[in-house]
Order: sequence, then C-alpha cells, then structure tokens
Amino acid sequence: MLEIQTYRHVFTPLKLRGVTLKNRLGFAPMVCNQCTIDGTVTDAMVEFISMQARCGAAYVTIGDTQVDDELGGAFMATMNIARHSSIPGMIRLQEAARYNGAVLSVELNHSGRGAKDHLISGPAIAPSAVCLPRCSQNVRPMDREDLDRVKDKFVRAARHAVQAGFPMVMIHAAHNNLLGQFLSPLSNLRTDEYGGSPENRRRYPLEVIRAVREAVGEQVAIELRVSGTEMTPGGLELEESLQFMEAAQEYVDLIHVSRGIVYNDACIYTLPTFLREPLLNLELARQAKARLRVPVATVGNFRTLDDAEAVLASGAADVICMARAWLADHQMMEKCLENRHADIRPCLRCHRGCIDNSSRGKAIHCSVNPELGFEQDIRALPSPAASRRVLIAGGGPAGITAATTLVARGHQVILCEQSDCLGGLLLDAAAPDCKGYMKKYLAWLIRSAEQSGAEIRLNTPVTMALVEELAPDAVIVATGSDYLRPNIPGIDLPHVMMLHDAEQGIRQPGNRVLICGGGSAGLECALSLRRRGHSVVVADLLPEEQFAAGMPYLPRLDLLQSLKREGVTLLPEHRILRFTPEGAVLSSPEGETLLSADSCVIAMGVRPRRELLEQLQTRYAQGVIPVGDCEGGTNLYDATHTAFFGALRVL
Repeated sequence: MLEIQTYRHVFTPLKLRGVTLKNRLGFAPMVCNQCTIDGTVTDAMVEFISMQARCGAAYVTIGDTQVDDELGGAFMATMNIARHSSIPGMIRLQEAARYNGAVLSVELNHSGRGAKDHLISGPAIAPSAVCLPRCSQNVRPMDREDLDRVKDKFVRAARHAVQAGFPMVMIHAAHNNLLGQFLSPLSNLRTDEYGGSPENRRRYPLEVIRAVREAVGEQVAIELRVSGTEMTPGGLELEESLQFMEAAQEYVDLIHVSRGIVYNDACIYTLPTFLREPLLNLELARQAKARLRVPVATVGNFRTLDDAEAVLASGAADVICMARAWLADHQMMEKCLENRHADIRPCLRCHRGCIDNSSRGKAIHCSVNPELGFEQDIRALPSPAASRRVLIAGGGPAGITAATTLVARGHQVILCEQSDCLGGLLLDAAAPDCKGYMKKYLAWLIRSAEQSGAEIRLNTPVTMALVEELAPDAVIVATGSDYLRPNIPGIDLPHVMMLHDAEQGIRQPGNRVLICGGGSAGLECALSLRRRGHSVVVADLLPEEQFAAGMPYLPRLDLLQSLKREGVTLLPEHRILRFTPEGAVLSSPEGETLLSADSCVIAMGVRPRRELLEQLQTRYAQGVIPVGDCEGGTNLYDATHTAFFGALRVL
C-alpha cells in the first residue's frame, strides 16, 4: 500500500450531498468519440471509462453529452443520453467506473448555436440568431416552446443518468454552450425576460438547474461548469459569472470554474495549448472560492499531484480536475506517490491525438502514449514466440519508442545512433523557449531509453556491413530526416545558418533575423527569438493560411496569434531569390525586394533519410520495419505510433 505522505490535501475525502469523493481529484470531461455514430455505448467506451477510473481520480466525468439528440449535436460518436434505450449501456459505464474505484458523472450539455449542421435535424436554436464562424449558419432564436422543451431535455437526460446508477451529474453552462449563451451578453440579445440585464440573462440557466435538482432528488450530487470569463470582447466577464454562481449554488454541490468559448478563438484558453501557462484558471477559482459557500473545482494545465496539492493547500480550490496529464501517463498518480516524478510521461499539450481527433470524429489517442485507445487491439495480439535480436537504426523518438517497446516484450535490442546523443530532431523541436512541455518530454524519452535495458551505441551509424555483422532477426529503421538545404545563391555567406545551428546555440543570430520557412519549426523559432529581443521576419512562398499547416488547429491558432502580438512580421508568397551580405532578395507578386537582415535562418523542412531502408529492402524479404519519418511520418504522433506498432510486429 502507498502512503499519502506529502499529498495530505489531495487525499482528503469530500462529501457532496449523497456522494463521498475519496480524494479531491476529478478526471475532467473529454470528448472521446468511443461510441457508435448513433451514440450507443461500445466495448471501447467501457474500456476508456475503466482506464480513467484506474488512474485514481475520485470521479470521472463523461464529456459533452448532448441532452438533445436532434438539435444539440456538436461532436460525432458521443454517448446518446437523450434516449431511454441508452440506459443499459450507461449502466455498463457506471459499473466500469465503480469497479475500478471511481464515481461516474456525465456532462449534460446543449450546444445551441455551437451545433454542426451535419449533426442536427433542423436549424440550430439559441437565445438569439447570432451565428459562429465554424458552427451552424442556420440559427433561430428560441421561443417559449423551445425553452420548455430544452429544459425537459435536461431533466430527462439527468433522470436517465440516475436510472443508470450515476451518483453525480454535471450541468454544462460554460464555454458558450447553450446555457452559457444565455449568460453571455455576446450571444444573448433577447428583449424579453430572458435577455438584457444580468438578472434576466441568468434566469433560464437557473430554471434549468433548478429543474434538474428537483428531478434527481437529494442524494445525487450536481456539479456546475461555468466560464469565469469568456476571454472574448463583449462576452461574459468574471463579476457577472460570479453573480450567476452565487445564485446557482442554491441547487448545486460543486462549481467548476473554467474559461473561454469553445466555438471561437478563445478556445485556446478552454483547451490550453503548449503556449498557455500552467494552472490557467487558478485566480478565477480563488475569486470564486472567496464568494461561494459550496466547494469549487478548477481545471486548466494541471500536470501532477504536486500542482494539485499546492493549490488545494493554498485554499484556492477544493477539487482539481485533470485530463490530458492522465491520458499521457495513466500511472501519473502512482508515480507521484512513489516519488518517481522523472518517470512520469509528460503531456505535450500538442492537441494532435486528443483534441484534434475529437473535433474530426476520430477516437481519442495520444501523441506520447501510443497505447491509448488501442488497448483492446493490443491485448488481442499474440505474445512473441521467442526473444528476438533486434537492431534499431536511429535514436530519435521513433527509435527510442521502438526500443522500449521491444525490451518490454522480452526482446534483445541494440539501438544505434549516428550522433553523440539521443533525441534526433526532437532536440531542435524542444529548443525554443516556448517548448517547455516538449523539453520535459525529451528528458523523459531519453531517460526511458537509458533505463530500458537496451544496448545503446552512440556515434554508430547503421550500415549494411553492421547489419551483416550483427545478423539480427529484425531491423527497425528509424533513421529520421535531414534538413533541406536549398540551392539558393549566397547560402554559404557567413550570416546564413541552418535552423539546427540557431536552435542549438551553435551560431548566434544577430538583431535582425529573417526566418526562411513558414512551417511550425520556423515559426516557433521566430517566436523564441522575438521574445529574446530580436527583430524577426518570416518569409515563405506559401500563402499565410498555409503557414504551419501541419499543426493541429488550436496550437496553430495560438502560435499565429502569439507571433502577431509579439510583433513578428509574416511575409507570405515571398520566395528567397538569393542571399546578399546585406540580407536577402525576395520576390513577391509586387516584385523584388531587398530585406536587410543580420542573420538568415533556413527552416525549409526536412527530407526522410531512406537510403538504409532502401538497401535493406532490396536484400531482405522480411524483418525490415520502417518507422517514423522514413515510414511516411511527419510529426511526433506518427513517430511514436509507427514505432510502437512496428515493434509489436516482431514476434
């Protein structure tokens, strides 16, 4: 048994009406897309809830569950709580959570104007006919019949949860979903008793909350989710939000403080990216705690039990909710309790496998945890018939992931890296000042390789001669990529350098810097240099809407907005014609321009290093497994997933 020791506040139970939480941690609601398209619970959904419960949180909340399956849809493959026929599947989920040690809750929601046209049966409904760019463009204001019907939908959904044995429900009034749309002056333009003054705007959400309380009785705990601020000009601000919380606390047992609007650019605060600070909503929670008599929960870039303990000990909140930290490492709590913090696999806040997948209807996965969402498939695989001798060419993220996976399955691994250190191009990806999460992951990745039991050979390129000498049973080819060095006149001038040289401090850029390339690596380098005081311009032949096109939507949005705020100049549709001692000559639709620069940094992408792979494939019929960039990958998600599943093929 593990003792609590330094996490006394985390492991203090909390009684909420008829529910006792074993600790002060909640697994925050996430859209996992593990149900069928009509919302039926699947074995994969049961598996996902079981995993969440085993992580150690006191309660798990099923994310974004629409109470209105006709007009509320914003995501595909989410649980349909509106149907009575869903109750048997919901019972399975409740039992899965309970038997794995957690209370199960569900986020009851109506997306209102945030609905997607292809997921609803008619015009979206909202307080007012105000559309959002990426949502339904056919919105009608709610009439009396709509108001009554939606309230009944919330009540019916809550009753279904209770009938399925859920001891707790969450009412979603945050992020400018329907109830939040009534609260916000940005989206509520009504002139009747439900619009205008703050008192009127909170009238309907309070009616819904009161109706749900009356329906579920006195034993079921209700959590209310609210945006402390919508982070949008003209939107809901903290004082009005606090007034709503004060009125709502008569009916609820826990108030969950978040921020932002999930349907516009403020979503970078609702679903924080790698550019957002840790403990994002701490001050909002602190102010709510000072005004409310019911407990306060908060969320937003919490990473470990240490974060939670510090906030709980300060009295700023009563419950801490996390999600992506647990997705990255299901054993995060156990490792904290065992004081094995360096073993915790960090979340990158990259959005690629979790947030980006959910927005596109894909099941939830994780860039750094390739097992997530594939547990059933992995269990179905046969065990290796024997311990194999495997040679891995390349010590970047793909090579390391393959090595640790192979060793864990009982194979003998020789990992060869041609340079003098592990990490590959991830060393450069983690170098910018804004990549703190990536730095932590890089350190974890290298440590995992060094402790795995694999034989690691640095300064050892894999050649055909080495393959013949070692005679392995299989070769994992993880040779990665090389930076493109274009044949541009003047590229050998002393003020022109490659991205690697700038990122690693091999060469120091001057005051005025031209970044040649508008991909994510070039833009992140630009942001880092600008924050260090350099004047930075980024030029690319592509139009601006294609800058950093390979990034998930929200991190890309946050990065571009950050560059704009910091004063980085973007020059789309500009080709580098030649470098000169004064800087570079660029061409654009307007003609040629000499751009003065003290330093020019080449960030024009990479080319997969496939020579070894092609040599091996022409000689060996089987046992050659490409992973990462040379398998066609373009990012860390691809690297870890191709490497993990490639390693599973060694039987």
